[in-house]
Amino acid sequence: MSEPAARAAAPAPAAPTPAAPTTTDLAHERTDLAVLRSYMAAERTLMAWIRTTISMISFGFTLAKLGQALHEIEIKKLLGGVETVGVRRIGYFLVVLGTVALFGATLQYWLEIRQLRKAGLPNRFSISLIVAVVLVLLGGFAFTSLVANY
Repeated sequence: MSEPAARAAAPAPAAPTPAAPTTTDLAHERTDLAVLRSYMAAERTLMAWIRTTISMISFGFTLAKLGQALHEIEIKKLLGGVETVGVRRIGYFLVVLGTVALFGATLQYWLEIRQLRKAGLPNRFSISLIVAVVLVLLGGFAFTSLVANY
């Protein structure tokens, strides 16, 4: 066998293999992934609150505006009798309930993210948080608009 053919047939020197991860490295990686999963769960929860409270606020605002045409509805009491409730009051209630619920959900999210940052979550920009804050302000403006036009 000629010398060039022998060189071609010889295996290439093995590349140095990377060191196997230690148990400490694996534990840190798992912890980082757990923190990231918790962050994503907090984001999903806030987005679910946003969807729910948008429905409440918009339905309440619509009821309050339609209250001028519908005037009032009757609700039967548990022990008999009838109570008349203005549609406007129901609309106001839904707007306030939606706004307060979203404020509470936003506060809960913010506190959860603070805890996750202590556990090693890097600072992240949250569009959900921005949307929630804007919607809390819009809910306040919607209620103010309803009361001002009363």
